[in-house]
Amino acid sequence: MKRRSIFPNSFQFLVFLGVSLSSFVSCLSIISPGEVGLMWRPYSTGLSQKPLESRVQTYMPWNSVYVYSIQWTSHQEKVEVLTRDDLTITVSAAIIIRPIQNEIYELEMEIGRDYYEKVVKPQFRTAIRNILSAYNMVSISKETPNVSAQIKKSLAEKLKDKHVEIDDVIIDDVEYSPSILKAIESKLTKQQEQEQMKFEINIAKRDAEIQQISADGRAKAVLIEAEAQAKAQRMISESLTPKYIQLKAMENPNNKLIFVPNGKDGLPIIVNPEGK
Repeated sequence: MKRRSIFPNSFQFLVFLGVSLSSFVSCLSIISPGEVGLMWRPYSTGLSQKPLESRVQTYMPWNSVYVYSIQWTSHQEKVEVLTRDDLTITVSAAIIIRPIQNEIYELEMEIGRDYYEKVVKPQFRTAIRNILSAYNMVSISKETPNVSAQIKKSLAEKLKDKHVEIDDVIIDDVEYSPSILKAIESKLTKQQEQEQMKFEINIAKRDAEIQQISADGRAKAVLIEAEAQAKAQRMISESLTPKYIQLKAMENPNNKLIFVPNGKDGLPIIVNPEGK
């Protein structure tokens, strides 16, 4: 009796052979610089603790390679915050973070490659709300460096054992509602008006002080002049004796004088015949 082949024709045999061989062909995984890989062997050693080098890695189809980026990456969040003065603002903040290279194995075992979504993101958003809720709305824009530092410190404590490290936290933008913006604008306008009024009042006070000082100066000058004249007159009055007057009359070349002896005081009598 003739034995019958399980492959009716050569084409089916080739297809079977190709499928069988493909099961044993190695897979390729490229680990680029700035990345770390972990080999996953589910049917033997499990997850390797030693990171794979940055190169082309070959492995069997039933195994896997988990690739992590160890470069700094930025993640941005937009969070609504209720401030200390019960006003709602929207804050855009970014965190720059990466896995700790020597703790990739622990990160994969405890959290996984979606560590940001699972662990970092919730803590980041919570820290933004908690820190900013201690500030009044108008002071936030001036305090962004301090706010960023406080958020980073809070996150560092919360993520201490989560196998990641934080480079920086940045407050990108603070959005205010139209009603709040209008209130801020009105407040700033009033403050500017008050400052302008204070400035004008100070100028008026200075002008009044200058005028007062000038008036006081003029009054003092007049008083000094009057006192000087009075003093001069007193001195002249004290020095105008009859003898002095007759002496000056005699010394005056413009007068035509007649000297009569035997005056009342033993002095000559001075007579002006022209009545001058």
